[in-house]
Amino acid sequence: MKRLMLPPQAAKGFTMTASTTSSTGAELEQRVNFGGNQRWYARVLRPTSEAELLQILARHGGSTVKALGSGHSWSSIGADTDIALDMSAFAGVEPVTADASVVRVGAGCRLQDLLDRLHAMSDRTLPTLGAITKQTISGAIATGTHGSGRPSLSHFVVRLCAAVFDPDTGAPVIKEFTEGPELLAARCGLGCLGIVVSVDLPTVPKYLVAETTRKCSSLADAQALFAKNPLTNFLWLPYTWTVTAFERRVAQERTQSPGQRLKALFFRLFTFVMLDVVFHLLVIAARKFGRAGIKLLFRIVPNTMPTNRTRVDESTQVLTFKHDLFRHEEMELFVAERHLGRATEFLQAAVEAFSQAGSPALATLRAQVREAGLSDDVDGFAGSYVHHYPLFFRRVPPEETMVSMGASIDEPVYSISIFTYAPPGRRASYYTFCSLVARVLLKRVGARPHWGKHFPLEHADIAPLYPRLEEFRALCRRYDRAGMFRNGYSFRVLGLGRQGG
Repeated sequence: MKRLMLPPQAAKGFTMTASTTSSTGAELEQRVNFGGNQRWYARVLRPTSEAELLQILARHGGSTVKALGSGHSWSSIGADTDIALDMSAFAGVEPVTADASVVRVGAGCRLQDLLDRLHAMSDRTLPTLGAITKQTISGAIATGTHGSGRPSLSHFVVRLCAAVFDPDTGAPVIKEFTEGPELLAARCGLGCLGIVVSVDLPTVPKYLVAETTRKCSSLADAQALFAKNPLTNFLWLPYTWTVTAFERRVAQERTQSPGQRLKALFFRLFTFVMLDVVFHLLVIAARKFGRAGIKLLFRIVPNTMPTNRTRVDESTQVLTFKHDLFRHEEMELFVAERHLGRATEFLQAAVEAFSQAGSPALATLRAQVREAGLSDDVDGFAGSYVHHYPLFFRRVPPEETMVSMGASIDEPVYSISIFTYAPPGRRASYYTFCSLVARVLLKRVGARPHWGKHFPLEHADIAPLYPRLEEFRALCRRYDRAGMFRNGYSFRVLGLGRQGG
């Protein structure tokens, strides 16, 4: 096997270690995602126009096809297909309206590139952002990427253009989704409604965000911050069970004085060095000392943060992090606001019981697992996994999509992120922990896993959670009768198999 070099765009998220040859003689490239937990061989094709994209679909009937994003998904939503499409040639950004209040973005454009171009052409920005800006726009849309305090990016799509199969002729065509149920499905299409070519997104005037770091006495106190500070998110530190909130709101001012800009630059540097780099290095080091090391770290960290001091900076600087600096994996669960108390009660018991043999929390965990109707050997889990990262909470309002995590719920949902920084290949205990947490919270509070992150549930589990899932599946079958845009993930999670599935 020979080692191949990735093009610059692919190298930012995906890595590739080797190539091989298929039974038909085609060269296959091994793809490895950012988290290191998804590896597969595929023939990588790089269309440069819509016509070439349609030709590829027409020539490869009988194969499975997915578009490559940036590799920042931990689920296999974009993996395990015969053909992987590198859409980096579709990376344009152009205004649809004279004032750039709506922009048309190519599927392969990364969010950071979109922001840079948008800021260069106008005084406008995106209506919401996720935690990082490495994703391609199509990957972010397909999985419901979100921040805190506003709906996901998928919710804002006003037009989506994709390569699909004509329902009457079966021929590949370019179709625009602009209204009705089709648009709602396309907004978060999970890669099953076609190969996205471009999307139209509304923009908003650039704005500043004021952020104040607070120590909260309880989760309820952190939740109360959202009333006046809707962009807030917060961390719940295992073993100490203290809460640190990043209280955020849109600032009243639109511009800053030189002194304010200097202060903002200081906070940028502090956040990058201390939170994005040093804190994560300490987490990785503390893992080696088990529960005691992590507990000590979480006792110290809140005291090193500049609490009750407000920084004001550009929204893109405050709302995003550099989570991509260190390889990790994440499961994210979405819980309706009214159920958050029950969910966190279980999470605390699970973290404590898994981390220590003989933990007093074991009895609580055992009782809640039984109440959920599960028969897992909870006693056997005790002491098997030490969770080593803060539980990260964000709040997402209801969304107008068909299957995004905030869809068809008439109240805000809280997302709970569960990270691991264990190396790939040494995450078995993390997966066991996530499986139990996801299944119990599914039964107790209807928790929905994020489509693009570690996903331990199956179609039979999640089908009751999404009232419009069958409608979504029908549209996927309508525009892809042969199942070309499906893979093992779509069968396991969505119940969509190949032809006739």
